[in-house]
Amino acid sequence: MLERKTIAYLRMGFTESEVKMKKSVLLNKLTPPKEKSKMEVSLEEALDLAGAGKYQVFHCALMLTTLSTAVLEMIGNAFILPAAACDLELPDTLKGILISMPNIGVILTAPFWGRAADHFGRKPVLQVSAAASGAISFAAAFMPSLVTFALCKFAASLFLACPSSLGWAYASELVPQRRRDLALLIINGCLTTSSTLSPLLAWGILPLNLTGTNIRPWRLLTAAYAFPLVLVALWLTVAKESPKFLMTKGRQQQALDVLSHVYSVNTGAPPDMYPVTSIKKSGQRRDSSSEEGSSCELAPKPRNTTVWALLRPPHLKWLALTGFLMFGLFSLLNGLFLFAPDTINKVMQGAAEEEGTLCLLMNQSDNQTSSSTCVDSISQNTFIIMAVTTAVYGVAVMAVGLLPISKKNLLVGMFLCVGVTCMLAGLLKNRTVAGVLMSALQITALGIGPLTAYTVQLFPTSLRGTAVGAVLMCGRLGSVIGASAAGALLAIACAATFHGFTALLFLCAALSLLLPNAEKSPPSSSQSEAEG
Repeated sequence: MLERKTIAYLRMGFTESEVKMKKSVLLNKLTPPKEKSKMEVSLEEALDLAGAGKYQVFHCALMLTTLSTAVLEMIGNAFILPAAACDLELPDTLKGILISMPNIGVILTAPFWGRAADHFGRKPVLQVSAAASGAISFAAAFMPSLVTFALCKFAASLFLACPSSLGWAYASELVPQRRRDLALLIINGCLTTSSTLSPLLAWGILPLNLTGTNIRPWRLLTAAYAFPLVLVALWLTVAKESPKFLMTKGRQQQALDVLSHVYSVNTGAPPDMYPVTSIKKSGQRRDSSSEEGSSCELAPKPRNTTVWALLRPPHLKWLALTGFLMFGLFSLLNGLFLFAPDTINKVMQGAAEEEGTLCLLMNQSDNQTSSSTCVDSISQNTFIIMAVTTAVYGVAVMAVGLLPISKKNLLVGMFLCVGVTCMLAGLLKNRTVAGVLMSALQITALGIGPLTAYTVQLFPTSLRGTAVGAVLMCGRLGSVIGASAAGALLAIACAATFHGFTALLFLCAALSLLLPNAEKSPPSSSQSEAEG
């Protein structure tokens, strides 16, 4: 009977691992519980036997929601600060620092949260950090002054590194290896499009007329961006801990309980029908597939290597190249692009008959926070441009990411395309077209995946986790410097700001040509692998 079932499953197109799981399930149903033999497999095999189904959909949806709420909090200042500028007496030169505040907190605390997740577990650390960040940011909505508002936002950012990164590793550790890459690809695409929620929430809340209350719409928007983090912390109570973490702590029975629960949810069978009774211990051997799949600075790092190994040839040149490219990418994505709502709004506030470039229109006296007639309203056209373009560009980024284009060509084309749009945004006199082009800076999100993949390709397994963390940290640094520079320079040297960022993008396009072809690895990689 089992052989006939096996042949039938193979003819139906199931893989050998899927057939193995189905045979184990059928055998367990036909065998009395007392006569079941001991089945000892590796963790990856045990996860594969648990199946890829309803539980993985639930878990990946939870991780996507966690990552999305963190992104919402990180980019929300782009809409909050223009509306709060008058109430908080916020000068234009300080907007860059406040917009980059979440990234400053991430840079300062990312190593701490990574070690905490490795020591205490993914679930409790993620719950605590999400709840704390959401609660403190929620309190910022009711702060009376710029200083107290900024202090609360900074305190919240110290807890934001975990929910903004750990979800990648946590998701990959509960998905079988054969479905891992697809799951992470879907999460990445959905995360890109979920950023549309930021302008949509602002569009729905900021125009509200709250007369009769002491609450300004921007305070309500601040609370709306923060509260989802608290809800995510509550939702995490029904999640299961990572079996990989449990195995590293020697808690094999708890890992088996998690896997049997996953098996039960996926198949509908009772947990005691799960065929695995023991999981082999892998010692100190790392699971490179998990490491590669997480692409996250909070993923577990090798313990027998140090960052100094990256500063020696041949790794130094690849670290410098990928680090600078990630720096340039994030300086646009989390730097200049975050000023798009404020810039577009200032331009749209002008009279219809006024003509000029973005810089000419936004630097008129009526558009300065320090002027006697401070304006903190956001026009309807700004919301329309930001909401529509964010949705369109988000879908475009996800679609292009699925095309069979080499990583190198994708990076070169992306940097050139965004460089041209940045240059034209500062030169064109049609305010609507210029606003749409400035919003196109978010296309730089297309380069995060290829650059991370290059980091995985260019470094040996023994250094890969540390290299990914270092390159992503260069990106975080680019976010802070890019936002601070844009905030300070847009008010005093607007045209030079667009020219400077355009030059940076073209430089990154040229440097991308130095990357090896996708099908080739640098000659030193295999040698270093052997040395490691």
